[in-house]
Amino acid sequence: MWQEFKSFILRGNVIDLAVAVVIGAAFSKIVTALVENIIMPSIALIFGNTDFTSQWAYRGITYGVFIQAVIDFIIIGAAVFVFVKVINVLTRNRLVKEEEEVVDEQVVLLREIRDALKENKNDVSYK
Repeated sequence: MWQEFKSFILRGNVIDLAVAVVIGAAFSKIVTALVENIIMPSIALIFGNTDFTSQWAYRGITYGVFIQAVIDFIIIGAAVFVFVKVINVLTRNRLVKEEEEVVDEQVVLLREIRDALKENKNDVSYK
């Protein structure tokens, strides 16, 4: 059972997922700080409120916190979208280059045979 657990943990997918969760948590803190300290105060200047959590409330329901969470979500979603697009472009370019560089030896030999057969066919004179 220990060996199965060890092989499960050491698989690439599990380690990649763990790294992604840690980086995602750190990135979430950065975005939250951006929203709380830069974006929301800028919006507060426009609307004249300085505190969304207490000023934007109706009968005890503070919807300013919800609005802030929605802005967090939109920014994180946009950042993840851009990050995935960049990774896909880089990965696609790398895969195309690898496919161009790697030519199977058998394919090379078959191409040479094909070319040789074409040359022989053209050299044969019919009498």
